[in-house]
Amino acid sequence: MAEVVERTAKPLSTYTPVRLTGSADEGEKALGGTTSTLGMARTPNPMVNNTQLTYGSHWHATSGRGYGDYKDDTHHSTTLNAVAQYTFTGTGVAYLAERNGDMGTVDVYLDNVFQATVDLQISGARQVQQTVRQRTGLTQGTHTIRIVNRSTSVGMVDALRITP
Repeated sequence: MAEVVERTAKPLSTYTPVRLTGSADEGEKALGGTTSTLGMARTPNPMVNNTQLTYGSHWHATSGRGYGDYKDDTHHSTTLNAVAQYTFTGTGVAYLAERNGDMGTVDVYLDNVFQATVDLQISGARQVQQTVRQRTGLTQGTHTIRIVNRSTSVGMVDALRITP
């Protein structure tokens, strides 16, 4: 049972109905004509699944892996110079991949500028959802991250985390 408390100095009948604005599941909603909001602001650092990147030839999608990857899927390649890329708007990007004994190296570029060679190979247990390269402090705007497989060992993309 819900109860409403009404102020005697200003009865509910004196208020004008106002329609909430916004789109479903998109963060805060504004109460028109006021400074009031409902809900929470968008989640910082939104995730981009590997399926949203653009891939050149020789990349393979895997799903239902059961290792703990973001959304339980990845893209991988064992072809030298295979390219994956994604254009985003924001001030930063983190590249997430798996690290394992059968992995190789990838080069990471941002806005066509080489950033680093990332070694995905480790000894020991498989590591999933690892932030293997991150760049922050970019000028707010549109940027492109490009990931290039540098060996015939496994290069992988699990996800990206964009900083708005």
